[in-house]
Amino acid sequence: MSNADSEAWPTIEALEAQERDLVLQQADLGALHRLGHLMSAAAAERALPIVIQIRSGGRLVYVSALPGSTASNDDWATRKARLAQHFEQSSLHVRLAHELDGQDVNTQQALSPELFRAFGGAFPLRAHGVGVIGTVVVSGLPQLDDHAFVIEQLKAHLKTG
Repeated sequence: MSNADSEAWPTIEALEAQERDLVLQQADLGALHRLGHLMSAAAAERALPIVIQIRSGGRLVYVSALPGSTASNDDWATRKARLAQHFEQSSLHVRLAHELDGQDVNTQQALSPELFRAFGGAFPLRAHGVGVIGTVVVSGLPQLDDHAFVIEQLKAHLKTG
């Protein structure tokens, strides 16, 4: 993160608030599919060239590859999701927390970059009374836009119940 673009980056406190506040009331397969369909419809309406992946536990329970996305986006999504699941924090939160300490997450945590990537777009899915049950991830836009889209869509999903 360079100083020139630091204003566009959320604060650690803002990321922690998102993780604390964006908690699912329901986390069954039906609810996760409703979230995925909401995200896919919004992305299609905007012609976003993204991949959306939703995981519950170790299962990939929803995937959507919109026009313009590539197999590379699938791979990035998987690696970002793995990082969010490992830390139970958004991939952007993990990245910024390590960068504030002058660290590279892969080096500091001995995580293979082929398996884990600290770029924005993956978010832990928490369920009330349970904790982290999986992840939702977007890949295909600049990392701050990936993250912002996930947050926007989680908020919309929580409003619809």
